[in-house]
Parts: sequence; structure tokens; C-alpha cells
Amino acid sequence: MNSSQRCRQAIDSCGVDIVEDGLPIQKAPSALFRYKLSEAIREDEDLGSQLGDFLDDLLSNHDSISLYLDPMSQAQPDDTELSTVTDVAGIPQTESLVRLMLGVDALQTRLISTLLEKFPEYIGDEGNDEEAGATKISAKLLRQLRWLDYVIDSSGLTEKLLETLGFVPVDMQREIILALPDIISDSDTNEVSKVLAGMLNETPELMLCILETLGSLECSSGLLQEARSSVISQLLSAEPIDIPVMMRFLLQSVSSDVATPTILRIRKRLDLESVVLASRYQDRSKDIDQTPDVLIFDAIATCLRSHKHLRDAWLKIISTDTDDVGSHTTLDIVVLLIIHQITTYTKRVESILRNKIDSVSSQPTAYTPQLVETTIQKFPAVFSTQFAALLSVSSWLIRTSSLGSQGSRVAQAIVVGAFGAMGMFQRQEISGELAVHIGSGNLNEVDTATRIYLELAQRHPRELRPFAVFIKGLLDYVDNLSIDHIRSIFDTLGILSTLNNSSGSAQDDSMFNDLYIYVRKQLSSVYSKYNRIGVVGTVSLLRQLGGENSLDIARVEEAAGGSSTMATQPQAANIQALRRAVQLLEMLMDSGRHQSWTFVSMTYDELAHIVETKGLHRQLLTWLHENVSSRFAAQFLSDIDGLAERYVCPGQPSVALSLDEEETTVLDIFNHNGDAAGYGMHKLAKRQDQPEDSESVPRLRGCMLACLPSLLRLIQVCEKALSQNSLAEIDALLVCGIFLLPPIDIATPRTSFVSLEPGISGSFTIADSSSSANNASRLLAGNALVDVNEDERRALLDSICHWQPELRRILCSSLYTAANWIREIVNAFADQNTEESRARVVQRVNQLAHIEADLEALAVSLRGNAGEFHPGAAGLIPELSDSLSARPSVPFGGQALRIQPSTPIDAQAIEPNELHSSGLLVEAGGLLLSQEDTRKLVSGTIDMQPAEASMKKRGRKRKSGGFGTSTTEDFAKSLYPFLRELSFSAFQILDLSHEHSAEHRPLLSPYGLWVILRELSAAVSSKLVRRAEKRHLWASKPPGLQFGTLATFSSNIASSTASKMFANLLPIFPSLLAFLDCCLETRARYCHDVSMPDRLSSRNRPRLISIDAPDDVAAVEQCIDLLLQTVSTVLHWDGLQIGSEHSSLVAILSALARQGQHTDDEELADMEVSALVRRSFDYILGIAPAVAVSSRALDILRMLVAVRGFAPLYETKEEVCCMGAEQRNNTMDGQISSFAQRVLNAEWQGSESLKPVDLEYLVAQHITKNPHDSMQLAYEYATQILPGPLQGTADGVDKTLAVLRLSTFAPCYKAVSQTLAALVQNAKLNELSGSDLLQFCSVVVDAWMELCRITQKLNQSMQRSVLHLALRSGYTMTDVFAKTIIPRLDACFFAHREEVVAVLQRMQKCTRILQSICNHSKVSKDTKLQSAVPQTKRKLEQLIFQVYMLMSNNDSLGAIDLGTLKHRDVHGQLVGSQIPRDQLESDSESLESLDVSMASESEQSEDNAAAPQRITEKARRGNGRAIGSRNKIGKRIELLQRR
Repeated sequence: MNSSQRCRQAIDSCGVDIVEDGLPIQKAPSALFRYKLSEAIREDEDLGSQLGDFLDDLLSNHDSISLYLDPMSQAQPDDTELSTVTDVAGIPQTESLVRLMLGVDALQTRLISTLLEKFPEYIGDEGNDEEAGATKISAKLLRQLRWLDYVIDSSGLTEKLLETLGFVPVDMQREIILALPDIISDSDTNEVSKVLAGMLNETPELMLCILETLGSLECSSGLLQEARSSVISQLLSAEPIDIPVMMRFLLQSVSSDVATPTILRIRKRLDLESVVLASRYQDRSKDIDQTPDVLIFDAIATCLRSHKHLRDAWLKIISTDTDDVGSHTTLDIVVLLIIHQITTYTKRVESILRNKIDSVSSQPTAYTPQLVETTIQKFPAVFSTQFAALLSVSSWLIRTSSLGSQGSRVAQAIVVGAFGAMGMFQRQEISGELAVHIGSGNLNEVDTATRIYLELAQRHPRELRPFAVFIKGLLDYVDNLSIDHIRSIFDTLGILSTLNNSSGSAQDDSMFNDLYIYVRKQLSSVYSKYNRIGVVGTVSLLRQLGGENSLDIARVEEAAGGSSTMATQPQAANIQALRRAVQLLEMLMDSGRHQSWTFVSMTYDELAHIVETKGLHRQLLTWLHENVSSRFAAQFLSDIDGLAERYVCPGQPSVALSLDEEETTVLDIFNHNGDAAGYGMHKLAKRQDQPEDSESVPRLRGCMLACLPSLLRLIQVCEKALSQNSLAEIDALLVCGIFLLPPIDIATPRTSFVSLEPGISGSFTIADSSSSANNASRLLAGNALVDVNEDERRALLDSICHWQPELRRILCSSLYTAANWIREIVNAFADQNTEESRARVVQRVNQLAHIEADLEALAVSLRGNAGEFHPGAAGLIPELSDSLSARPSVPFGGQALRIQPSTPIDAQAIEPNELHSSGLLVEAGGLLLSQEDTRKLVSGTIDMQPAEASMKKRGRKRKSGGFGTSTTEDFAKSLYPFLRELSFSAFQILDLSHEHSAEHRPLLSPYGLWVILRELSAAVSSKLVRRAEKRHLWASKPPGLQFGTLATFSSNIASSTASKMFANLLPIFPSLLAFLDCCLETRARYCHDVSMPDRLSSRNRPRLISIDAPDDVAAVEQCIDLLLQTVSTVLHWDGLQIGSEHSSLVAILSALARQGQHTDDEELADMEVSALVRRSFDYILGIAPAVAVSSRALDILRMLVAVRGFAPLYETKEEVCCMGAEQRNNTMDGQISSFAQRVLNAEWQGSESLKPVDLEYLVAQHITKNPHDSMQLAYEYATQILPGPLQGTADGVDKTLAVLRLSTFAPCYKAVSQTLAALVQNAKLNELSGSDLLQFCSVVVDAWMELCRITQKLNQSMQRSVLHLALRSGYTMTDVFAKTIIPRLDACFFAHREEVVAVLQRMQKCTRILQSICNHSKVSKDTKLQSAVPQTKRKLEQLIFQVYMLMSNNDSLGAIDLGTLKHRDVHGQLVGSQIPRDQLESDSESLESLDVSMASESEQSEDNAAAPQRITEKARRGNGRAIGSRNKIGKRIELLQRR
């Protein structure tokens, strides 16, 4: 028998039958076969070598080798059928013959050698077909070596495999590398890892498989670092599809100690834009979810969710990033979105985002709206995968960002960018989320969401059209929104509803029809608030149908080249839109015929608004202008002869407020004065032969004068739009006079005011002579009310205030209309560039100041009478409440309802049901109403009266539905919210850049300048948001006018954005600075309580204001306050931080620098931003000596801080540390700190009037801006300055700080506490050495300890305010210690053991005082104090455990004791416990109230040298008893971490 047959027989006897040209048949289990064969080889030594030769022969045949590498067939129980048995997944359950033999020890080494020798024989013969990879002989050979139970010679196997890697092709190398983790043993991983790491740079094409293998092997840290360096170096040149695997390896293999440098290198080397660009050209058919950029961030997200140290490291890098925005910014933004989805990191991510968004412009790390939107548009697939986090962040920004702030603009950019770049699902979610924000009722959310909707409609109308149902659903709730928000919603719906018409497609117009029905219903309502909605909605639809770009038939015909067929469809669409626009206008005018004059006024204002915003076509403009101009001239304008023909005058009619004696045009206000008609003065003054005005004037409710200012506004904007901004055709209106009153005799005694009845002409008489001193018209003629001597004007005003009350009421109505008329005249002509026009406008502004003062005096004189004047009651402004718009506004003493002809009816005596059977018409305010309208009117009157009575009974004022209070006292107290607004164009009167000579330049009076500045300051404060203010929802609104709510219906300022406001303000900003210098110089010249700077004392300075009397200095003082507030608000506007606004920032700084000394335009052009900042800083600091009071000095300080913030990289702390003491004081920070100290030392007058928030700001700036050592200064405040008022001085005033007294102690204490915590948080502790760190911590703890000890010295009256501050600041300090300082102390404990223990011991005294304050909250029952107790106690408990873990990690548990804290009161005195002594001792180990007692040197021994040895010995003795409680502590720490 030969060896081959013997081997076959031996194998068959063990359980495997080898078949010729067929699969071997396995008849016995694998384990039994290996055992039998091993025993046979052990009995016969030659059998092993023979089996080796036999297997070599079997594997030498290339045709049949696969039979012995494939799984064997398994014999069935009946042995009649052979088959390969597989499991459910199709995987064979039997092994191959070769793998079965590898389990025999005697055959394994030789068989492995044979397999590896056979491996090169099949290289190049199997092709590169990837589909045949599973059937390749080489792959089958490797498969035999995988997952062996044991390898006898593992090192030899590894050596041979690595040797094979050196000469096989790349595809074979890839297979071997991928199989290595399944073949080699753990002892050989180091050697294999070195070889593979070396191949990373040599064979980049094998990087993926090498990284996957290295990730499966246990490698040393040094080897992984080399591999990571190699991978990072190839990130820029790698294929896009390879980068996800590379990123996964880099992040999964990194440890906590090297995470930060690795992430920094990744951010610098990973170019996402190149990845996206390359992937788009390589494979466009690939699914969007499988693109390289998506896979990259999927790998990053997986690693971040799995490893906490990666999240912490990346967030730290982003928060401290100082690099310019670039490709890594996209990576950072997506990482923030990924981490934001982790609940425990949400607040931290939001804090980082807020800091990034609010960064200043000179810091190039800011997340601007342009950057965010561009990033989303570049990587839509990436942000689609993170859409949930993106939507969450945008919603958070919308909720928490104030109106017009940088945060709201970033939120708008996020939503708009995502909507345009993503799919239908994301757009639907965005549309629904915006509707939710509008429905929230919060002003910030509603404003931002409505603006976003409008921008989406303008930029992506077709994408938004399918989701218009979300916006239409808001129409049911618009009555609770402001006019600007309603206009935005209707503009959005108007764009979407006219989208098909503008494109010429004949699609369903149901959306437009629904809107048409809706606005028509609102216009026909009897409620004023619904009328406002109808007017806004109608004009918004008109804007879309009749807009400048919507109707241009001539352009369409020109584009069609005269071809009628090409232009037919667009022309038809334009004609249809024109018809609809005309239909809307007709509906609006028809609705006005049945409403009030205030309704007409609202309509004119809204039409003027769309004309000003270029929203109406020229053809419609021409038609509108012709109609309103003719109506205006016929109803309101006259001449001297016309007045003489209309009124009974003993001589020539007297006209007031005329600027040109030769101008015959007169504005007849008296002709439409509703109060004059109500008191019968019209019947007395008008000639009998004159026709009634009612024949040509429609009979509407209210007073016709209500629409006069809005009609003028509409006329002038139409004239400017049609005449290229020229008003030459109507310039007579600028100088024309006003007819206020007829020649009424004021000397004849009258009956009492209350007993007078309206409509009785006998109450007044006409004066006998035009020159009589008793002639009211003659007394008011010319410029008697405005331009005469101030004493004479006051005497005239005192005389007028003693006229009969009804005459004063009529004069109030006329003066109120005249003031609004002049305001609109100023709005119209202020931007005209002719020298004569500007001179006349300045005269009108000066007149306006006196007219408003006279009007206020008259209103005050009528206060308390039955008929005190109010514009709403007189029908001169729109309704201020949500009452019925049909309710008449009649003079006092009149009846609300009258049946023709004059029978009075009491509204309360009428039952609504009785009106159904009545066939009479009821007159309300001069309008005949039908039975149905009268029933609604009376029902509304009856329903309203009980509510008003109950409000009066409770002593509360009735609210007016968001339009301010409608009480009559308010007008007498402050009439400015009831006047027409001064628009953007009116502020051009301040512009000094026009080419007018200084001697011919018209001069504003101080009062005229104050009027303009008052409105400008209010507008700026309402639009330009400060960086650090108005962010929270509970932030108070700035003082000033509420634009567009009362007299002006469609306010330009209220509807404008902050950017537009700033763009209009920028040209006049240098003029504001010039007026500021002029006002300061004027005040210093008349008041000698300040030192005038040399720059202001120049005699060559031109005059800008005219001073007629020393009393005018009071108005100059007010102008200074307004100018300082305006400039400060502009400098603090967060819009200056945007990168695109860099030119605006340079313009602002250039204007400030130009006002300084030795600065010309040529020098400014070459200056960098840092140099401009320094020049601007010096200018602002130079005007400080010219201010007289502390409030103005505080404004200057805010300006200095704002300008300093524009150059954070100039005069950094590192640079300042290298300077001398004198140079440090001259830095910007040093001068800010010094200036704040001067204000605190009461160098200026009025320091006692500083508010608490101002004192906090001053103290904070004094400490934080200190150029020497801010922490040391905070320590001096805590230890020396603050205890001063508590030491029992005579007057309670601390001599080191003049403003610090008992009454101001609380804000100063709060400022020091918060500043101390901020200094610790912002300190770069990682850069400090061990000794420097301990010195820093020692100062911090000492300052904190003194602040806590102060609370034990407070009297009863101060405890309530100060203890709450101490507890809040204690919570912050405890949190800072637990998160920042304790981990750093742990690192230096061994080197500075005693110093660390001393710091912790002093810290313990602070925590004990905080515990006493917490206990005091129960005694005092102070709810405000109790609200801060729970979180403070949790933080204190966490700090105790942090200290325990610190000592445990350093084997010093014996130095501390855990026990129950003794109960002490707020003064530190021990309080007797209610717990029995035995129970107290038994529960000393309880963790309910923990205290850490630190071992002290003075308490343990007097020998300081033996202290380290003693602590060690005590620690050794205490470690044993501390082990028992360590488990409890560990569990408690885990619980705290979960919280």
C-alpha cells in the first residue's frame, strides 16, 4: 500500500471520505475527526509527514484545489444522498478539508506554510473582477486562516503574512490587510501595527483597509499618534469617498489628552468645499444620503455621540477660536448642531452660538447672517441630515432674540437658506414652525417670523405656495397683531395669490378670491380694529396687483418685438391685474363713504406708505394724484378773498403762521373744525349766502380734519414719485398761512361752561373791529404764537388760557391740526436741496416747537373740565380702542344718538329689540344709519357700558387694545404720541453737508432742534438694538414714541428695519457730532460750572443754533442729553458687528475721528481700524470735561466702552503687561477704568440721581478695565471699600468712594460679586503655573470670603436686598469653583499640598455662610430668597463631593471630616438644635447635610515644619474608616452628575 492510499484510508477511518473529482464527504463531527487523526499521528510518526505530502499533492492541482478549500459535503443519515447542509442565512455548516486539517497540531505549521506558498501562484491569474472576489482561490486560501482556535507558530504566521504583503498586487494586499485581525494573535498586533502604519504614506490607495485594520488592533498610543499624523497630512489630497473612513479612525482612536490638538489639525486640513465640488463631478447619480460630505458628518456624529471627551474638546475649541471664518466654520456649525441634539449639552451649545453671533465686527470669528446662509446653501445635503437640530436652533434664536438684533437676522438667514436648499418635507416643517411663532403672541417671535415669511415669499414664492394654508390660517388671529405684522402677512399672501397671474398662467384664483372676500368683510365691519385690518389687507393686495413691476404693458410689448402673438398672454395677465387693482381701489373708496373720516385717513396713510416704498405703478399713481390733489384743493385751500367771502369779518381776515406775506394761499382749518360746528360757531361765523359744505363733502363720522395730514402726505409722495423728487408744483404749501379762528369777541361775559348746549350760536359773538384787542383772530394773526418775544408770547398764552372753555377747545382742535400739518410739511420739504426751501423748513421747525408748547398749555388749562381736549374724542385720530367704529365722536354736552330732526335719545334707554319695529332713521354723528346698523351700534354701546363701569369701580384704566391708553389726561401729560411722526426725510434738516455758506445757513432754535432730536432719539432707540441689552423677553422697552400707533397709521419708521434706519442715519451722523460740540460750547459759554476744552473754545467754529435769550440754555441742556443718547445707541448697535457693515463702521469711526484735533480727510483715508478707534476714543474722552452732570458722563463712558469694543485685538492684555505703569494708565482700558472711578467719586454733579443699574455698570467697568490687576482691585473692593458704610460712620458715606452709601450699597455689592465671578470664569487658568494658580485662587477665595462675611454685618433693613444677591453670587462662585478651580487644584496637589488645603479651608468658610443664609430664608419666610435656595444647596453639595474626590484621588481623606453641619443664624451665631444629642451622634455619618472640615495647621500643631508629615499620618489613619463611606459618596456623585 503506497503512502497516498494509506493517507486516504487514515482520513477515511477518522470520518472524512475523499472523493475523486468531488467534494470530500464529512461523516463524523469535526472535533472527533481531529481527535482520531491526532491519535493516529501520535501512534505513527511517519503518518504525519505522509499526510503533509498528501495534502501538498491535493493542493498542487490547480483544477481541483477549490474542492478542498470549499465546505465539505455532509453524509445524510441514510447515506444515500450527499448534499451540502446550510443554515438559514445560507452559510455552510461544515468546514473545508484544509481548515479541518488546520485543527490538527501536527499538521498545522506545515499546512499553513503550504497555503502561503500557494498564495502567490494565483496572483494575476484570477483577474480583477470584484464580483468574483468570493470565488477567488487567493481569497479562499486566506479564509482558511481566519478565526482559527489556536495557532502554534503565530509569530511565524505573522512574519510570512507580512512578507507576502511586500510583493503581491494592491488588491491582494487589501485582502490580506483586511484579514489580518482575524488571523494573527494578540501578541503580534504591535509588530503588525508598525508595518501597517509605515504603509500609510507609501501606499495611499490602501489607506481605507489599513485604517480599518488598525481600528481593530490594540495599538500603542505613540503608534496611533503617528498613524493619525499620517492620515491628517493626507486629508487634503485624499479621495472624497475615503475621507469618512479617515475621519472615523481619527476620532475613534483619539484619547482625551490629545483630542484638542487632533481636532485643531482636522479643522485646518479638512476642506469640505473641495470635497463637495469633487464629489459632484465624480458621481452625480449617487443618492444624496450617500454623498461624501454626508458620510463625513455621519462619521463625526457617531463619534461625538459616543465619546464625551470629543464633545468637550470640540466645544472648547469653538468657544476659544480666534481664527478667521473659513472652511472649518462649516465643520464647527454642523458639530454644534450635532451636539445640540444631546440634551445635556443644549444650553452650552446655545451659549457658544450666542457668543459667536454677538461677536464684534473686528473679531473675524462672528457667525454673520451672510455666512450662515451661504454655508447652508453650499452643503444642503449635510444640513438636511441635521435638519431637526437646525430647526431647533433657529426656533431658539427667534424666541430669545430681540427685535432687529443680530440673533434675529441670523435666525432669518438660517430659515431662508434652509427653505431654499432643502426638500418638501423640510419646507413644510419650516412653514408650520413659523406659524407657531406668530401664534405665540410674543412680540419678538411675531416680528421675526412675519419678516421671514415675507422674505420667503419674495425669494421663493413657488416653493412657498404649496404651504400657503399655514399663512391663511393666521388670518383668524391677525386682530391681535400690530399693523406692521398684519401688513407683512398680507404682503406674503398677496405675493402668493398673484403668483399665477404674474406669470400669465390660467390657474385657479381661489386664493385671491378668498383674500378679496376677507378684506371686503373687514372693511364693512362696524368695529374700527377690523377696518384697520381691511385697509391694510386691501392696500397690500393692491401693491401686488398694481406694483411698479407688476404692470408694465409697454415693456411687455417691447420685449415681444411688436409681435401680438408673443405678447398676448402677458398682456392679458397685466390687463386682468389692472382691472383687479382698480376694483380694489373702488372697493376701498366705496367703503370709505360709509365709515368715518379717520377711516379715510388710514386709507390715505396706507396708500402713501406703498407709494413711498415704490410699490405702485406710474399709471395708478397718476390717477391717484389727480383725484386726491383736486379734492384737497377744493376742500382745504382758499385765499384771502375767499375767506372774506366765506366768513363774517369786520375787516380783512387774519391769517396765522404765514412765512410769505405775498403768498395768498391759505389753509382753512376752521372750515372743517368739528368742535366749532358742534358749538354753533360755524353758523355764527359763516355768511348766510354761502352754500353748505355738506353738498360737496360726503357725510362721514368724526371730523374732516382727521384726514388732512394724511392727505398731504399722499399728495407729496405722489408728487415726488411723478416729478423725480421735486415739489416745485406744490411749494406754496410750505409758506402758506393758516386760518385758525374767526374774529370772535373774547371780552363779552359768557355763561358757565357746563350749562352750554352745542349748536346754540348765541354762545359767541363776532368782534366789532378787526383791530380790537378783543378779536381772537387778530390776537393769533401773523406769528404771534411763535416768533414774538418770549415774554410777550407767554403773556399771550396766559391770556388765551383764560378764554371761555369752549373757545379754547376749538382753538385746541385747530392748533392740533396745525401742528400735524406743519409736521407733514417738514416731512415733505426737508429733503429738498434748494437753499430757500431749507430756510423755510427750518422756520417751520422753529414754529413747530412753540405751537406744540402752546397746544400743551391749552390742553392743561382744559384739564378737569367736562370737555377737556383729546384728539380721539374730537375725531382727529383713528379710534384708540376696539369699540365700535360707528360710535360717534361729538363735543362734550352733545347727545350720542339723535332721531331726525333733533329729538334726543338716551342710548341706555333704547332696547335693541325695539329698533326692529322702528321705522325711523337714527343719526349718529351726522350720519343717518339704517335700523340694522343702529341696532348694532346701540347693542355695542349697551355692552360696553357695564365693563367700563366695573373698570372705574375697581380703579383701573381701560386698555385700548394695544394702541396705548385712551384716557384724556394722557394728552395733557404728553401730547407727542398723539402727533404725526417725523419721518426719515425730516431728519435731513440736520444735515450740514449741503453746499450753503455758513452766513446764509438757516439756524435752528434750541427748541426746534430739541423737537427733531427728540423724535430722532426715539426712532433710533426703537430700532437700533444694543449688543448686551433687549435680548431677553422680559427686557424693558426703550423710552420714546411708539411709532405708527396713534396719529400716523402707516409709519415708515415702525415698518423699517434696523439696517434701513442706520442707512438713513449714517449721512447725518457727522452733523449730529457737530451739533453736540455746538451745544456743549453754547452751554459752557452761558454756564460757568464746567471747563471748556480747547477744541470747543475755537472762535472760528460756525454757529449752528440761535440763542435769543439765556432761558434757551435749558433747551440746549435737553439737546445735549438727546445727542449723547443717540450717539451712544448708534455705537452700541449690534449691526456694526456684521462683516458686510465694515464700511459703515469705518464711516462712523471716521466721523468721530474727524471731530477730534489734528485729523483731516487725507489722513483718515490711510488709517487702519485700530487707529481710527484710538482717534475716536480720544475725541469722546475730550468732550468729557464739558458735561456737567453724572448722567451725561455715564453716556460718555458707554460710548468709550463701545468704541473700545471695535478693536479687541488692539492693546491686548499681553501687550499691556509689557508696558510701564504710566503707559498702562494711558491705554484705552486704563482710561475707561479711570473715567469710571471719577464718576464714582462724584466728580460730576447729580451723582445721587444715578440708577442702581448705572452704579453696577460703573463698578464693573472700573474693575474689569483696570490695566494693572483687575482681581486685586476686586479684592480691594471686597475687603476695604464695601465694608466702609457698614462701619458706623457719621453719615454712612464711604470716603474712598463718594457714591457708596447705605442706600447704594446693594447695587455696588451686586456689581463686585458678579464681576469677581466673571473674572474667575474668564481667567486663563491653564496658562498659570502651580504657584501662580494658588496665588490667584488665594486672592479669589479671600475676596469671596469677605463678601460673605459682609452679610453677617447687615441690619434688618438691608438683609432683604443683599442676602438674595449674596446667595445668587454664591451659587455662581460655587459653580466656578466646582467646574474650573477644583480640577486645576487636583493637578497641583502633590507639589503644593499645604497651599491647596489652605485655599479649601478658607473656601469652606464661604460655603458655611451660604448654608446659614439658606437656613435664614426659612426663618424670614422671604419667598424671593427661598427661590434661590434649592439650586444653591445642590451646587454646594456638589462642591463638597468635588473636594472629597480631590482628597481621595490624592490619598488625603484623613485631612477632611464628613459630618452634620452646625446650625447657625445669618450673623454666624450658633442656634440650639431641636435634634436629641444621642440621635445627633448616631447620625453623624449621614449625608443629609454635609460639611467638609479641613485639617488646619493652627488647630493641629504649632510646628509648621511637621505639617506635611502630620497630614500624611492622619491620612493613613483616616483612609481605613473612609473606605466604608466611599461607596456612598460615589453613588451620590453619580446622582449629582445625572442631575
